[in-house]
Amino acid sequence: MKFYSKPRRTPTIILVALIDILVVLLIFFMVTTTFIRQPAVQITLPKSKTGKEVKREQGLVLTVSPDGKMFLNAQPVAADQLVERLRAARIQNPNVVVEMRADQKTTLDLIITVVDAANQAGIQIINTFTRSGTAPQ
Repeated sequence: MKFYSKPRRTPTIILVALIDILVVLLIFFMVTTTFIRQPAVQITLPKSKTGKEVKREQGLVLTVSPDGKMFLNAQPVAADQLVERLRAARIQNPNVVVEMRADQKTTLDLIITVVDAANQAGIQIINTFTRSGTAPQ
């Protein structure tokens, strides 16, 4: 006795549904992705007439708030720990660059403390951030 089976259709992939799913996934990942942001410390950068646009280095960002608080890559750091943290960063990367973001109301004393800490750690290059515009006379 011979059994006959129904002829089977070859399976196909429905591309329209696949494209819909991929678009939904793409939108989901774009919306949920966290972007690199600067620390949430509110500072007002000083203005400079002669400031230059510099290429952003992959280095350390040291933010100094007007009340004297310091943040190294968005992590709070005390003034007495700054040299050790910079030395540790220099051991990991001998060519590390410190980019300083200081509020325009930050005292010169605090900025000199930061520069001295970088020099003690053996880091010579310090980029400072300013806003473009007319500097106060």
